Amino acid sequence: MGRGVAVAYEALPVAADFESVRADVERHLPLRNLHWVRKSSANRTIRTIQTLPVQVRPREAFNGATDLLDMPHANLLFVVCDDNEIYRATLRTQIREWLDSITAKRHQEWLIVHVTSGRGSGGKFYQRKGTIVDKIKADFNVGKRDRCIQVVQGASAEDPTAWADFLTKMKECIVTTFDANVALYEENIRKADSQRMLAGWQFLPFCRQKEALADSFEAMTLYEDALIQYDELEASFFQHVKEHSDAVWLERFGGLSPGDDALPLLSTSSKPYRKLIDTNTITVFDFRIYLFARQAFMLFHLDRVVEVARRGAYFVSTFARKLRENQATLGHNFVESWTYSACLDIVAACEAKLASQAIHTLSMPLIAVKAELLELAKKQLDKLGIFAGHLPALHPFSMSLNESSHGSVASTPASSTMTSPTRPPVSRTDLLEAIEKQDVFDKMYIELTQRAAQAYQTTSRRRIIHRSERSRHAAAQRILAQLSGQYTEQKWTDLEAYQHLRAAELQASLEMPREQLLSTLALIRAGVPAGAQTWSLASVQEDSAESVEQDASLANKLMTDVHSLSSALTKDFAAVSFPTFSISLQKDSGGRPADEDGVTAIALIQNLLPCDLKVDEVRLKFATAEGEQVWLTAGAATLRAKETTSVSVFCPTSVTGRLFLELSQLRFSRIIFQYSHRLKLGDDAALPPRLRQTLYLPPDFAAVAIRLEEPQTVHLDREREVIVCVDSGRNSVNRISISLSDRGQKIAFDASRATGVEPSSKLSVTDCVFCADTHTLSRAHCRRRLDDRRPGLEGVHNYPHQSTDQWRPVTTRSRCSSSLSLLGHLKRLLTRSPQVDISAEYSSAKRPSLRRISRQTAAYTFALPLAVNVQDYFRKDCLLSKFSITTDGTKGLVVQSANIEAPNQVKVQACRKDINLPVAVSPLQTANFLFRLTCADPATIGDPLRLVLRYVSTEQHAAARAGTPPPAFDERLWLDRTTPSTEYIAGLLQNLRRAEREVYSDGGSMADDTWHGLEIPLELPALSVLNLVSIETDRQRVELGQPIVATVSIRPTFRWTPGPDVEPARPRLSYSIVHSQHDWIVAGPTRGTFEPQEDVGETFEISLLPLRHGTLFLPSLAIQALPEDDGVSTASFSCETQPVTAATTVEVLPVHHRTTFEL
Repeated sequence: MGRGVAVAYEALPVAADFESVRADVERHLPLRNLHWVRKSSANRTIRTIQTLPVQVRPREAFNGATDLLDMPHANLLFVVCDDNEIYRATLRTQIREWLDSITAKRHQEWLIVHVTSGRGSGGKFYQRKGTIVDKIKADFNVGKRDRCIQVVQGASAEDPTAWADFLTKMKECIVTTFDANVALYEENIRKADSQRMLAGWQFLPFCRQKEALADSFEAMTLYEDALIQYDELEASFFQHVKEHSDAVWLERFGGLSPGDDALPLLSTSSKPYRKLIDTNTITVFDFRIYLFARQAFMLFHLDRVVEVARRGAYFVSTFARKLRENQATLGHNFVESWTYSACLDIVAACEAKLASQAIHTLSMPLIAVKAELLELAKKQLDKLGIFAGHLPALHPFSMSLNESSHGSVASTPASSTMTSPTRPPVSRTDLLEAIEKQDVFDKMYIELTQRAAQAYQTTSRRRIIHRSERSRHAAAQRILAQLSGQYTEQKWTDLEAYQHLRAAELQASLEMPREQLLSTLALIRAGVPAGAQTWSLASVQEDSAESVEQDASLANKLMTDVHSLSSALTKDFAAVSFPTFSISLQKDSGGRPADEDGVTAIALIQNLLPCDLKVDEVRLKFATAEGEQVWLTAGAATLRAKETTSVSVFCPTSVTGRLFLELSQLRFSRIIFQYSHRLKLGDDAALPPRLRQTLYLPPDFAAVAIRLEEPQTVHLDREREVIVCVDSGRNSVNRISISLSDRGQKIAFDASRATGVEPSSKLSVTDCVFCADTHTLSRAHCRRRLDDRRPGLEGVHNYPHQSTDQWRPVTTRSRCSSSLSLLGHLKRLLTRSPQVDISAEYSSAKRPSLRRISRQTAAYTFALPLAVNVQDYFRKDCLLSKFSITTDGTKGLVVQSANIEAPNQVKVQACRKDINLPVAVSPLQTANFLFRLTCADPATIGDPLRLVLRYVSTEQHAAARAGTPPPAFDERLWLDRTTPSTEYIAGLLQNLRRAEREVYSDGGSMADDTWHGLEIPLELPALSVLNLVSIETDRQRVELGQPIVATVSIRPTFRWTPGPDVEPARPRLSYSIVHSQHDWIVAGPTRGTFEPQEDVGETFEISLLPLRHGTLFLPSLAIQALPEDDGVSTASFSCETQPVTAATTVEVLPVHHRTTFEL
């Protein structure tokens, strides 16, 4: 059973010829993808058999088989012959005799397989096939079904599809035989079932017919259908018991054989069950066990392990009641022993099945059933322990004695003492040893209970299992601690409190302070029922009449124990969400002290304990919208019993904006009662919605303030600077330490070169710390100290920084009274406005020992709001330089002036009429400034020139002219707003009109420090050679088609050559005439070369023929340097051309004459 089907084979001419194809046949086994359609049923659904094991045995092995299951499902005849003469002479007769012996039996399928060697040419192969296989088919095929095929010996090793026809025919034979057997079995079962109500009808023969059908399904690996047959057989058994309760075989209940109490429940080989059924000698006890074992066997094959466990739990519990009904005939403690063994066998079998499939994690449903089976087994130990005297017959152990069925004797020690010489004793050795020895029983009981409890915990099913520990306090306290957790999750606070009280007493006697502390805290927590707002432990007190006084005394004692026990801890212990306290924030309690920097708030602490409690510290953690954390703390405070106490908390860090309460803490010795105030998932959708507790703090203009500003003038040839302004506000600052750090940008600040902007600053640069490696300055922190800052004074600190890229800073400078500078270096800039974190640590005269921290973030813009491009035009006696100024595309600019500062040898002349008139540049416009530079000898100019720009953004320009800064936004005023009055609106409109007049009036003035300066270093450009080109014609007016002669003159000059330190390179120059092909036809030397020399010109003539009439410009010349013959590059040689006669034109007149033709 369960090993597949059998197939018989025979080979001709001799039986040994099968060995030549045995490897080919076995290579295709087991068979796969068989399809069966039940023809004998109205429901013609297709069943697919994925894998079918097949046993190929010689035909002689089936001699004497009478049962359909023992007979082969297919008969194969392998004919190994390629000779036609041998076939006609002997093989045909032998095949006929074989076929007659097969067809003489019912339901026998056969197949003749011709095996050929496949040697020779392809034509001969097909010829042999046609001569032998065709003859076999013609001689033995009956009807339309083809039962003769041909295969090639050894072909399946190279081509798996070579034997495809053989596999198809073999599957057809097996399925046909199987379908015929099923139809026969079902017919016999219908006949037997129809005679159920007749006298003398027997159940066991019907059972054998039903099981034979199930065996057929099992052989075909149709385990689902086989399981259905066994389920129907079980239902038929119960119906038979109900209808034929006086049957003789039902009087043999069984269970009297040695070892029946510990018989493996899921084993079908423990007894010859099949033989007992055939001989009609099986007992009800054996039949029920065999039937369940067969059901479990099918379920295991279907990988339905959970169902095996569930059915097993139901079978054990129901059959145990049947055993108790027949307890008078069973052995001493037989029911308990059998139930205990059956439960453990089911659990072990399920775990072994999963282990065989490499599944190491059990599913939740299986663990749940496993827990029930283990608990049922533990109940049997309860009964055995009470009977043996190892356990008292008291609650909770006596709960297991209440299991009895209707009309049965209760399973008690008294009822189990009946003896009979025919009842065998308990044969399970471990139970016998446990009954005799108390230590063995305790060990077995504890291990089984722990397994059941662990299973319940895994499935979150908190059924509490009681255990017994005999004066072993260490183990008892451990078990009590575990049990209390079960009650906690079930919210059985009374039971939980009792368990914690017992555990704490045991831990105190064992000198386990840490465990006692945990149990005491858990006991205090259990005093607050789920959802309640009161604290009471009346359930663990002896006199409930005086529960109020006892609660106060007990609470005081427990908190005293917690204080003394926690003081011995080496580190703090957090008690999260402890229900005896609750902390909230008083609404609109945020404020600031009048004489120092900081933040204050009011915390409301509710104490549910019936006694006053003194806590060591109160702490509230807030978070800003940017993620900065702020702690507000208070010292020791006394919490009144059953009341809400107000505690003022303080933080020396001055923060601004809205603060969100995230965490609150109460320190009690080394215990920290901690509560989270963050919103949980779904709180925002709750009705009513749960809002976060917040504080709003308006800006504190009297606190220490630090800001970054840009220097008034930016020098692109110098190190960049940033100004740090420190305002002490209301404080008398003793010492301040400032830390600047960027956010990921590679900016470094050089504190060693810091300089004071104003002499009144007192600067100390001894505390400078850089956090940068030796290769790349990835991040830098620089701390500056200012000593003896007086209230109301403002320190300004310049932090210049150097850049390898182009920096573009622009800010508005504020009022300063003292200054400090710090040099920084930029390695790489990833954004236009990097975020700079400013952190200051300072102490004031009021509390010198208190460390105060001020944190700010500033977006310092290093990028310039403008771009400058220059274009130079060389002339013989001067240089024309055009500077084009554009914005960065985001905002407009107002340029007050643009000047070039030059040495005395250089004369600079601006080409604007009014150079003092500001120029407005929009984001889409360009402002051009043209300058004429003249000097006697350009090569002698060594000092650089500087372009000086003074500009301001259009927004700053308008704000400066208006003169009134906008007021700061006040959130509290906005939240408490009412309908504005008419006077308020009129005042706003008046202020707006005044500001508009100041902005657009001509009389509006701006302070000098409003304008920003930008100085760009310039060098006087140099040119290797300047070629003066002139083209002169003999006539200025010609008719169309008349040529003119033009004289081209080239005069080189080296006036703009670099200084005397540079050796001039004078390669040969080439020229070419550049003209429009639609205007001129040029004849003459249009291309040529010459060697440039000072005051030595090159002159030649060309002819120009106009192609259209009108005013035409003369052609131009393109001159460039030729590469040297030795391959020396002329890239450093610069050459430009000045067309002297660029504006010269020639007027070309159209042709006006008449021509007469005579025809």
